[in-house]
Amino acid sequence: MALGSREGGAAGGPGESVGGADGSLAGWLRDRRLLRGPFLFVDYWASVLRLGGIIPARHIREGFVDPPLFRLALDRPDLEVPRVGRYTPLFLLWPILLSLRSFGRPGRHWLRPGRGVGEDAVAELEPYRLELDPAGPGRVDVRKGSTILARAVIDPFRVVGFCSLFWATYKLPIASLSAILVVAILTPILSAAGLLDVVIRYWIPIGVPLIVAILYLAYREWLTAILGALPILFGRYLVAVFDPEPGGRWGPFFLALAGLFTLYLAVDWFFLPRAVPPVLLLYTADEPGFPYARPADAPYWLEGRSYWVWRYLILSPAELNKFWERDWERVDLWIRADGPSAGRLEWVVTDLHYREIWIPYGKLGAPETLARNREKADEAMREGGAGIWLLEVDADLVVHYPFFRKISFLPEGALPSRSIVHAAGGLWKRAKEEDVERHLRALDRTRLRTRQEILRDVPELIAGRAARHIVAQPWTYWRYPLGAATREELRVYGLEPPVPPPPAADPNLQFKAERDA
Repeated sequence: MALGSREGGAAGGPGESVGGADGSLAGWLRDRRLLRGPFLFVDYWASVLRLGGIIPARHIREGFVDPPLFRLALDRPDLEVPRVGRYTPLFLLWPILLSLRSFGRPGRHWLRPGRGVGEDAVAELEPYRLELDPAGPGRVDVRKGSTILARAVIDPFRVVGFCSLFWATYKLPIASLSAILVVAILTPILSAAGLLDVVIRYWIPIGVPLIVAILYLAYREWLTAILGALPILFGRYLVAVFDPEPGGRWGPFFLALAGLFTLYLAVDWFFLPRAVPPVLLLYTADEPGFPYARPADAPYWLEGRSYWVWRYLILSPAELNKFWERDWERVDLWIRADGPSAGRLEWVVTDLHYREIWIPYGKLGAPETLARNREKADEAMREGGAGIWLLEVDADLVVHYPFFRKISFLPEGALPSRSIVHAAGGLWKRAKEEDVERHLRALDRTRLRTRQEILRDVPELIAGRAARHIVAQPWTYWRYPLGAATREELRVYGLEPPVPPPPAADPNLQFKAERDA
């Protein structure tokens, strides 16, 4: 469906598609008022930490952006967090809706944020939405009032960047259910065959490590594997308590296993990651929309001049080690908006220990799979179609930092089975650097060369573990907010030959160039 498109080449209102095919997911998000934007890009950490001297004063003066409002309503949208009662049906139904590509009436009321101040915040954002004017097949000019910010860029609603939280939400219940089913199926069979008394001796020393190993191979995360295997220990205890005999009553045994699974669901529900409506942002390296007051603060490695940035904020209501503390995480999908590469996903940006890490598309999976996805995206753009860049996002169970399992491009009209294959294909996979030790040595060499403690803000007790978490992510660049008046991109080490920044008199750029050399 093409909700919100205009006929006859008329200019679109704020946030409406005008340049060509409109993907059903984009239309569904806008029809349900679940999309914020498009807005002009504001640096995430400059917004969250209220860093001074980053956002151009002209953008504030001329009404392009409102940093305090953007922080409250977009980058820390506490006012729009749905209540758990609304949010639970969303995550129960979302795998079905996404798999069937059915973005219709289901969820019309569940998925909209609660009324009240949250709705007022949405209304406050309205004056800052950008307008789209047709500029040829599938292309639009982007303006704010009478000011043109970008010309002939791809219609943002043709190619949607979407983060799936399927495994971040369901991996622990599914892992525990796997172990529970092993106990529920094998125990009666072994009992009927008269082998239960023999097998029970090896249940813990062999069975538990075996299930842990299998779950680790599936989920690529040790904590999930260990917690998911605990029902094997519990099953051994149930056998000792109920001592069911062949042909006896197994009802209490199965009820206890069902109660255990209910407990896993309750714990997972308490830590359930809650997504808020996505935000669509325009990044342009050209004036007057360039979002940095100092060129030294911009990500100089971007090849394009314009990008559509799909930003997803995820709230974890509690941490496993600090159940009283909420935790926000974000994932940005940077889709090229200009030139012949328009429609391609080029970067995924997330954060780890306050480091903004930039992961290139080429490090999100196997080269042949990534090449096929790009071919599909290019073909869809050539034929005037639409599609979804679907990123499978998982999260660490303790500190909730995002990591990525799989990226797919789904052309509009693709078979529903492709969405199911994407979710299932996220198992066994995780985008990461394999040689962590080599990168840790590089990190230490950088500390020596720059005479800086790279992780000086991380408590010493967890600094080693934090360093491993950081270097295991397949990023190429990171940026770190060093203070209220300075924001410098630190490229700690290059996984590729260093890319020199453009020549400039800025001392930050000069220092960075000397360090990269």
